[in-house]
Amino acid sequence: MARTAAPTLYQKESKVLRELDKVKSVTLLLPPTHPKQRELLEAFDTHGCRFVVGACGTKFGKTFGCCIAMVKEAWNHKNHLCWWVAPTYDQAKNAYQLIKRLLPQDTFHEHKADLKLTLLEPDGTPHSEIVFKSADNEESLRGFGVHFVIIDEAAYMSFAAFVSVMTTLTQTRGRAIIISTPKGRAWFYDVYEKGRKTNDDGTPRFSKDNPDPHPEWFSICLPTAANPYVSAEAIEEARKNLPEDVFRQEYEAKFLLESAGVFKNIRGCIKGLLEKPQPGRQYIMGVDLARLRDYSVLIVMDRARKHVVYFERFNKISWEVQYFRIIQAARMYNNATICIDWTGIGDPIVETLRNAGLRMEPYKIGGSTAKQQLIEKLRVNIEQERITYPTLFDLISELESYEYKMGEGSVVKYSAPYGKHDDCVIALALANWVVDQEAWIYRGYNVRGI
Repeated sequence: MARTAAPTLYQKESKVLRELDKVKSVTLLLPPTHPKQRELLEAFDTHGCRFVVGACGTKFGKTFGCCIAMVKEAWNHKNHLCWWVAPTYDQAKNAYQLIKRLLPQDTFHEHKADLKLTLLEPDGTPHSEIVFKSADNEESLRGFGVHFVIIDEAAYMSFAAFVSVMTTLTQTRGRAIIISTPKGRAWFYDVYEKGRKTNDDGTPRFSKDNPDPHPEWFSICLPTAANPYVSAEAIEEARKNLPEDVFRQEYEAKFLLESAGVFKNIRGCIKGLLEKPQPGRQYIMGVDLARLRDYSVLIVMDRARKHVVYFERFNKISWEVQYFRIIQAARMYNNATICIDWTGIGDPIVETLRNAGLRMEPYKIGGSTAKQQLIEKLRVNIEQERITYPTLFDLISELESYEYKMGEGSVVKYSAPYGKHDDCVIALALANWVVDQEAWIYRGYNVRGI
């Protein structure tokens, strides 16, 4: 029987070369970055550091720029594990969608359930991975060996989450870009200071006699105005429309001694105690009704003194019981005028309470403008100590954590942090809205000759 001769070395090499000829080369084409974005992304090479900290103004382009950096890192390094870590799952998913659009078709495999992208070699084998993580659970961020990390909106995640991420870079000697709009002077401010190489006047902070204790760190301030695609007119409009501290933090990327949160001087308004109703006094009740897992909150204020005298917070009870509690509290406080959100489920409830003989001044929070006016009136009154309240821990906690976000056209949107409540804030704001108005007083006159 004839035997087939074994292929020679030359024949084997020829076969490999023929197979390689079939593989198509893919060119990665990325959008251009503006000069300050490049300064941030090239800091590793320019300054020889491992950790780059960027304090960025809103609309600077930090997320887009870092998406480009992430794609380059995963594309150029085989067997690299790269992470994108954001405060919430939704924020991480936004980066996931953007990076997908930057990658050429058929060069990656997506794992939607795990929010992971596997970049592929030309022959289809794995090249590197980009995994998108939420900082909600810091313990889930431990135990990995990561080569490159983007920590997005760092100031809005916990210090424990930041520590967990940093532990993943130890063994690999990995690198990180840590970006955020500033928020007060918490841990993000500390790491920014660690990498700051110049003083406020631009002079160097270190010298031969005073060496840099943190040479692996480099920090850069990138205000909104550094983005050439944001017009000076838009920035000036924001300056006119926003509170000064909000503008400095959001647009100039400044670290303020007190975070430019919504409310200032919260603890300066803590005075007195809750009080029983007094004959002859007028009271206003703000009511925020429970929605899903939220709480219903009743806050009664003495109209003349603008002081909170009654506070009740409850959830997981029937509407009938909630009606009873609202009616009972209002009648107890001299038939208090009730200010309640008239949006959505509030509409039929307003009519039910009206039919019970209660005085109603409903407020429709539905639109962003109406909510902005409501919250900003409360903001001013707290800052100027025009209202007071006892030590109510739920209320104070919500006031201190209450946040704003910048929408399109410099529109400010107010809300509680992700996963938290704002029911006490809204109830207080509704009561404050009516209390801040001039009381209507009926006066009778005897007129002769009529």
